[in-house]
Amino acid sequence: MNKHTKKICITALFTALILVATAYIKIPIALGYIHLGDLFIIISAFFLPIELCAPAAMLGAGLADLIAGYVNYIPITILAKGLMAVIIRAFIAEDKIVIWKIIVGALASSIVMQLVYFIYEGFYYGWSLAIANIPTALIQPAVSIVVGSVAIIAFSKVKMLMSMRKELTFRKKK
Repeated sequence: MNKHTKKICITALFTALILVATAYIKIPIALGYIHLGDLFIIISAFFLPIELCAPAAMLGAGLADLIAGYVNYIPITILAKGLMAVIIRAFIAEDKIVIWKIIVGALASSIVMQLVYFIYEGFYYGWSLAIANIPTALIQPAVSIVVGSVAIIAFSKVKMLMSMRKELTFRKKK
């Protein structure tokens, strides 16, 4: 399979994983729901270059909001998840896997994502409701950061996956 086709297939796979984990594996909370889609955004940033992991996150999460009936959240979700993917990818862009960069990148990207949603919900629902939603909204990034970091560390031990990552994300020097 040529490299371009492989990139398209892997990007489509992560888009679908993000969509399914967001729209169908969820727990409702006061404003929206908690889901596992962020876990796959973190993992997609490990395997895909920035120009592919961000669109996968944006499209998968945006379509999940459409399917789940949260149409008013679609634009803000596209922004929040795109930023999340870009930030985590910036931290783990190197060939060498550094544990603290994975964790800090996942944490930084989750903080930005939560901040974007908080600002939106503050203007949309009112600040008191947005503030009240913070404790339950933090469950999602906490689980995603821990499980995503452990998954990336585990994937980094598999030679075939690291070879695929290198092929997909790093350009050959001429």
